[in-house]
Amino acid sequence: MLEALKKKSFHVSLIVSIVIALIGVSLAVYNGPDAFSSLAGYKNFADLKPEEISNQMVEIDVTANFGYYMEEYSENTTTHYRTTTDLYYIIWTGDENATDYRYMTIKVPARFEDEMDEIAENTYNQVYSEPLHFVGKIQKLDSEELGYFEEFFISSGFTQEDIAAETLPYYIDVTGTSVAGSTNYGPLVLFGIGALLIIWAVYRIIKGARGGYMKKFRKAYEEAGYNDATIEADLANAFSCAKKNDVKVGRLCTYYNLNSQIPALIVNSRIMWAYQCTTTHRTNGVKTGTTYSVMVFVEGQKNAHSIGVPSEASAQEVLSKMNEMLPWVVVGHSDDLKRLFNKDRAQFLQLRYNTVEHIAVEPGFAAFNNTDSSSQQ
Repeated sequence: MLEALKKKSFHVSLIVSIVIALIGVSLAVYNGPDAFSSLAGYKNFADLKPEEISNQMVEIDVTANFGYYMEEYSENTTTHYRTTTDLYYIIWTGDENATDYRYMTIKVPARFEDEMDEIAENTYNQVYSEPLHFVGKIQKLDSEELGYFEEFFISSGFTQEDIAAETLPYYIDVTGTSVAGSTNYGPLVLFGIGALLIIWAVYRIIKGARGGYMKKFRKAYEEAGYNDATIEADLANAFSCAKKNDVKVGRLCTYYNLNSQIPALIVNSRIMWAYQCTTTHRTNGVKTGTTYSVMVFVEGQKNAHSIGVPSEASAQEVLSKMNEMLPWVVVGHSDDLKRLFNKDRAQFLQLRYNTVEHIAVEPGFAAFNNTDSSSQQ
């Protein structure tokens, strides 16, 4: 039984670890090139020839543009009010000395509209503009963006042949402004998170393979003086009280979360009080569900164990079995019991815990002989 628990624990932990690893790999792979660019420094967009432009991280000093052809906006679903978030402006590649250049796009946050419009006006009037510095990543226009891009040039008298020869279907997606040579730490942070997730996933796999998630489970019964063979026998003969055998009440221990990554147990001889807890969940005043658990209070432990069960019937089955097998445990809840437990613990313990011998009495275990159990007080 213990070996089966270990395998189950490892199987569950492995599934979670694989999901974590996949997220980590996705973050690392997607942000890796940008993280490297951040460390190595952005390429100067003006130095790139048209055939060199693809998906680089670049910095650019915008001194000329030809107006915007498209805007992105967010819409309030209640009022349907639209707020412009980004604008797509036409720029050209190279610097003022370039003889081979193409028209393409820079996508900037809407807060730069006034500065970019002023630069556009100066461009048409052949007036010098102070550079507006941006950093960003070159991306390819999607089909919708490309459609608006081509419309701009067609309305200016370009043919399809002109567009193919004189434009590039790329845009610089601005991620911020900075002084020249500064570092954008966003990709670095995301790449670092991805790397850490991969390391964590590997650690979890190693820990699960070694039975690391069974450590607390094993420690709990060893501290009570039980060995593996004793727990094997107790677990094998325990009563299942919830679906999928997730909760079992044995003569020596109550076991729960048996189908999870971290199984748990409670030494029965230390249980003082157990009762059902029903929690109703609401969202904006509307009932969204109900969860059930069995609260178990153990001598020497400040916080109660919360044993999650799928239904009220399952909770009552656990409590019924405890009441039947463990006569020293107070089963059930009332305001008087709660008050006595919190205000006069000694008197509460006199109800059963200190007055009843801590030996399980369930008839089904009459043939089960374990000398360790009589010594647990």
